[in-house]
Amino acid sequence: MNIVVHVGDILDHPADVLICTANPWLNMSGGVNGAVVARCGPIIQSELRDYLVSAGKPAVPAGTVVTTSAGSLPFRYIVHAVAIDPFDDTSIDLVRATMWNALECAASLDAASVVTPALGTGYGRLPMESFARALADVKPEHDFTVQGLTVILRRDEDARIVKTRLYEGS
Repeated sequence: MNIVVHVGDILDHPADVLICTANPWLNMSGGVNGAVVARCGPIIQSELRDYLVSAGKPAVPAGTVVTTSAGSLPFRYIVHAVAIDPFDDTSIDLVRATMWNALECAASLDAASVVTPALGTGYGRLPMESFARALADVKPEHDFTVQGLTVILRRDEDARIVKTRLYEGS
């Protein structure tokens, strides 16, 4: 799996799958989720609510991934990845496991291309270096059928941190 890192608006980077951070209640309240709602309206949030109702749960455990449509966005699917616990806490291990689950899900959807933000670095407050370590651990460990993963970040400094970890191993 080839991993590239860019700075920009993740919703402007077409791919088969968008990995979108999610909270345990699957409430699309901010960050990438807020941008999705702003562009698509409530349809995807409705799909997530329907998922919880059909599962008979008020929330899902950390590490869970849930697939929805992508509305009018340039993706075939959105994989909502819960990389935080109910207290907005996370860890390198949780982010690594959640990223693995999301990529496995994308592969099951026959996705060749995937875009992702830095899981756990928003509400979860995980340092960018820790996200980069988790991502670097996923890359060599697993052979996904996904051909390309594009990490889209908002700041040049964050991109530098992730690229350094991925490409230089430092």
